Amino acid sequence: MKPTHRVPPRLLGAALCACAAALAGCTGGNVSGNVNVVVPPPPEVTGTLLKVTELGAPLAAPDARQLLLQLPEVAALPQAQRDALAAEVQFGVRGFAFEYTTKGPNGEPRKASALAMLPVSPTGAVATVAYMHGTSTKRSEIPSAGQFDESQEPALLFAARGRLVVAPDYLGLGTSDLSYHPYLHRDTLAASGRDALIAAAELAKQKALALNGDLFVMGYSEGGFAAGALQRRLAQAPINALALRGTMSIAGPLDLSKAVDLALSTDPATGRASGRSVYSAFTIWAYQRVYGNLYSQATEVFNPPYAGQLDALFDGTRAADTIAAALPASPRQLLTQGALAATLNGSNSIAARIRENDVIDLNPAASMVSCHGTDDDTVPFASTTSARSRLAARGFTLTVIELTGKDHVSAYVPCMLEAVQRFR
Repeated sequence: MKPTHRVPPRLLGAALCACAAALAGCTGGNVSGNVNVVVPPPPEVTGTLLKVTELGAPLAAPDARQLLLQLPEVAALPQAQRDALAAEVQFGVRGFAFEYTTKGPNGEPRKASALAMLPVSPTGAVATVAYMHGTSTKRSEIPSAGQFDESQEPALLFAARGRLVVAPDYLGLGTSDLSYHPYLHRDTLAASGRDALIAAAELAKQKALALNGDLFVMGYSEGGFAAGALQRRLAQAPINALALRGTMSIAGPLDLSKAVDLALSTDPATGRASGRSVYSAFTIWAYQRVYGNLYSQATEVFNPPYAGQLDALFDGTRAADTIAAALPASPRQLLTQGALAATLNGSNSIAARIRENDVIDLNPAASMVSCHGTDDDTVPFASTTSARSRLAARGFTLTVIELTGKDHVSAYVPCMLEAVQRFR
């Protein structure tokens, strides 16, 4: 789930087309004449840059600073904190959509898309920040489209401070040639992130942006899980030119099994916003597409009338709110009693595939932080404390930033501000 409570100011007109951080209402019609096409590589090569499109004119540093200060959560900070944040915005920002090669769920060659946000004229080599975005059920609601609300903080807090920000769209979203998004599928999320970083390094080289080799990974909601998946993958297959320095998961289900157990064993809290049915249905539906053996008929898992609606609901054209309106408030009404019981006791293919997609089954290769609101009813906070306990049992410390009273949406910006302090 992505935060939906912020609308970027429109005070800069066409200049806002420079980065996805400030693109609400921008048509992007001025990008067609600034496209670089690279000859496609052999199909077995991944992380190769295929196509680059600049998203309008650069956003100047004073304008980026003004946008940052107008974010409601920043405007509410004490004056000294606001001044300190504003002082860190030293550079303008350029936005680029790019396409690259990666691998699909079965290891097959695939095309994916992403957004790169570059600081304008930094004074030296810069660090890289991989930003993994939250759940999107609509193919067009992704960073590289240039109209994605969730990208504004990474641009203003990191690119404008002199960082290269890389935000993958994920497979099945954006201009990917996969027909569906493999939601919460560890290996494809990790591959799309790792290969986007490799391709973005080539893009930076083409734009004469020097990288200093430091890499920070962060993500929100599904992206928090994806950040864990990417850290896991980088521990197995490092990128030679980048050294991972730290990872932050914001409201992400790092312990996926525990998060699913909590989501299915209790109903959402009365009066709190929750996407549990959307995300439960999306996970099971996507895993069926990836593995093909969770059920023979959808009616084995989903109650009517939902069993016959999922292909249409998750066809990539509908936003999460639209899907939520077609599903019950609780996944306990979405799933059949048999499927619910078997998933909770770990005896069916759904539970097995969830375990298979664990992202904390290996000790992280760098420091890892989870920032999470205690009132999160979408990804329950207890899943983060479970992840901390599991890692502690293997001798690794997961640092947990506990935001009392914050929910899935309201924790986002405070956690981003925490990331500013930690990712220096």
